[in-house]
Amino acid sequence: MLEGKNLHKSFGNNEVLKGVDFKVDKGEVIAVIGSSGSGKTTMLRCISFLEKADKGEIVFDEFQKDITRVDKREIRKLRMKMGFVFQSYNLFRNKTALENVMIGLTVARKMNRKKAEQIAKEALEKVGMGNRSNYYPDQLSGGQQQRVAIARAMATNPEVILFDEPTSALDPELTGEVLDVMKKLAAEGTTMVVVTHEMDFAQEVANRVVFMENGVIVEEGEAKEFFRSPKEESTRRFLRRVLKDYDYSI
Repeated sequence: MLEGKNLHKSFGNNEVLKGVDFKVDKGEVIAVIGSSGSGKTTMLRCISFLEKADKGEIVFDEFQKDITRVDKREIRKLRMKMGFVFQSYNLFRNKTALENVMIGLTVARKMNRKKAEQIAKEALEKVGMGNRSNYYPDQLSGGQQQRVAIARAMATNPEVILFDEPTSALDPELTGEVLDVMKKLAAEGTTMVVVTHEMDFAQEVANRVVFMENGVIVEEGEAKEFFRSPKEESTRRFLRRVLKDYDYSI
């Protein structure tokens, strides 16, 4: 469904992506893991055109093109198929939860306000924020703000939702409420790519896990097999660092 081929991206002299091939099929939940600076977020941002890749191809259903030559009209069309959830929420501080969810419908999709409001209310209910629809971001906890951000991504009915470390800005006690919403989406068959440090989520919810290091994908595979029997030494070394009970001998 969605695929990035041979993605390259540098910031100055720092080559962050070094020829990454990435694919997600409809209905899949993919967890992208790795140390900070491994290129996870940059890959996600290049696929969604929040960053311009230096080289590579983008495939989305029948669309296939050099990612550097996609024009503004095509980018807009592709983005209409994607939802993006940022680690820092990216809510408009001067708008209520309801207005934050509606804005992608009324502005980007030119939907009439009455229909947009109905869809936004349904999305907020789905993430457990229906009773906070008239609250402003500053009146909400971090977990509540992130649930509003997820509702905003859901409201446009995208073909895939991209999550960039959605719980990294949250206190541990607030992380669970966001992960519960994501687990519910996964159970409903939502196609999701999740850059995450939450190994429990990766093990329990993801269909596939992708491990990145130094700008390349080192290893990927079915989630249970990935954690049970990683093939690469660098993967095993990473898992030993992040999983307390991980005792696979290198």
